[in-house]
Amino acid sequence: MSPRGWAASATAAAALAAALTLAVTHWIERRYERAFAFRIARTTAAYVAAVTPPPPPPPPVRRRGRIPRPQAPITPVPQSPASRTYHLPSLLTQARGLRTLPGWTTEVEVYYGTAPLVDATAPPLSPDDLLQLDSAGGRWREGSALVPLKDRDGREIVGAVAARPLRVPTGPLPGGLGFAFPAAVLAVVGAAVIAFRGRSLRSGGYVGAALLLAAASYLDLRAVARSSTDRWLTDTRRLLQEAATRLPPPRSRVSVSDLAALVQDAELVAGEPAESAPWRARVDGAPRAIVAVLIGSGRWVDLRTVPAEITTLRWLLLLLASALVGPLGILLLRWAERTPARKRRETAIAWGFLAPAGLHLLVFTLGPAALAIYLALPLANFRTIVHDPLTWLSMRSTGLYALYVPVSVVIALGAALLVHRYRVGWGGRLLRSALLLPYVTSVVAIALVWQLIDQAGTLGLGRSGWLSSPATALPALMLLALYAQLGGQTLVFLAGLERIPRVYVDAARVDGASAWRRFWRITLPLLRPLTWFVVLTGLLSAFQVFTIAFVLTQGGPRVLVQRAYQLAWGGGGGSGGSQAFGMASAFAILLCLALVVFSWPRLKLLGRYAQHA
Repeated sequence: MSPRGWAASATAAAALAAALTLAVTHWIERRYERAFAFRIARTTAAYVAAVTPPPPPPPPVRRRGRIPRPQAPITPVPQSPASRTYHLPSLLTQARGLRTLPGWTTEVEVYYGTAPLVDATAPPLSPDDLLQLDSAGGRWREGSALVPLKDRDGREIVGAVAARPLRVPTGPLPGGLGFAFPAAVLAVVGAAVIAFRGRSLRSGGYVGAALLLAAASYLDLRAVARSSTDRWLTDTRRLLQEAATRLPPPRSRVSVSDLAALVQDAELVAGEPAESAPWRARVDGAPRAIVAVLIGSGRWVDLRTVPAEITTLRWLLLLLASALVGPLGILLLRWAERTPARKRRETAIAWGFLAPAGLHLLVFTLGPAALAIYLALPLANFRTIVHDPLTWLSMRSTGLYALYVPVSVVIALGAALLVHRYRVGWGGRLLRSALLLPYVTSVVAIALVWQLIDQAGTLGLGRSGWLSSPATALPALMLLALYAQLGGQTLVFLAGLERIPRVYVDAARVDGASAWRRFWRITLPLLRPLTWFVVLTGLLSAFQVFTIAFVLTQGGPRVLVQRAYQLAWGGGGGSGGSQAFGMASAFAILLCLALVVFSWPRLKLLGRYAQHA
């Protein structure tokens, strides 16, 4: 292909990445707009249910020609289903009044049953729509968020509320245009200029343009998220002000608790006069979006909610990935241009064989890791984890558990010296197999056997219940870990002993050195890098312990990985739910960073040992 053809291909790759980034940005923005639509629809449904009175009671029936006789008091009976519904004329008035609220930014349609009340010419709902609302609690229908309208007692669905957000410019540029589109145009033009001028396709200009596009898209995304929160605060303020004057009597003035029932996913507290625009502040260390609401003569309250823009950071990774598709494609094009056709075919065949393994790695390793980072990105999760006393309790338990590692290393070194000395003959082979067998056995199988031993009271344990007692469960786990890890550590020391030159030991023996001096002056110094490697590997394994503790004690000694599991699944102190998965992901990320720090010295030691081998 000619140079101009490759340049055109590079420009096309940049344009594809720009279009992909704009599409991802648009998709995420629609998610925030839909979230706002569902939220204001639920708030509107609560407002309509609160301000609409029930149907009036039927007039008493009088019979002619008879004088009513005094009757004994009648025991009250439960309300009929009709008294739990709404006065239809009042419901119609309240529904149409939503269109006239000043500053209202949402089109709202109220359905009584399946019939629309605001726009009588609009198509009605189907019975299936109401059934789906009953099971799902809300659905997106023809560009509107549809939520159920329940009766006054909140038992049965008597209608629905549909909210369609009006288009409001959110971009900082004239006409509501955001930063993403100009940045996309600039990235494509810059790629074309670099490519057609024949400059190196490895230039950092492509990466810079991609990063600029990702940053611009993130700014637009954050602006849309902020606008969704501000619009909900502003529209909800209108509803609260209307509800303060329309809530049915008897009452002298509306209470804050009555209004707070309309915004169950936010906070409503007493406040002071303030500006009309929403603002941001930190309340008890947490970010909040706040707007002041006047609910009566001199009576102000603050409506507080979690700002949606604090959740936008998790989307930055997706924007970066989509924007960097362009530079990656351009680098592949340059490689294809400079590589012979035969080598390109061989590389394509090789990647074809690697594709199943790569797909498995992407789906079961990189994908869950990216999801964990996405769930853990809100900083509140990390603050909660750091200030959680159970985190430090699990750190203490894991640190105590890791004390078995120095003991196991000393025993493994002694066992390796013994096996190395008697390595010839069937006795040495039998001893080596006996040490290695627990290491190659399933940890779950070992744990279950030890659990049976503890329950049966054999080997002198009696029926004291070491694994079930808080005082002895941790030492029992340390003993089991020593039994399971001893064979692997012994095998590593044996490999190190085999690499010690025999001439060193023979020379020391000729000089009259005793066995202890030969070990202290020759064997141990030559094994020092390997010893530190075994210690660090054992500590890393100890800080990742989970299977033994979970199978044997079901959450007895609370270790680090088990604490993350409990946070995610709600057992033993976890809260459960989507927020718990975010906290568990934050906990796992902190643990991963700590393990990476500990792994660095191990890698350095392993590299040094490989150089001197």
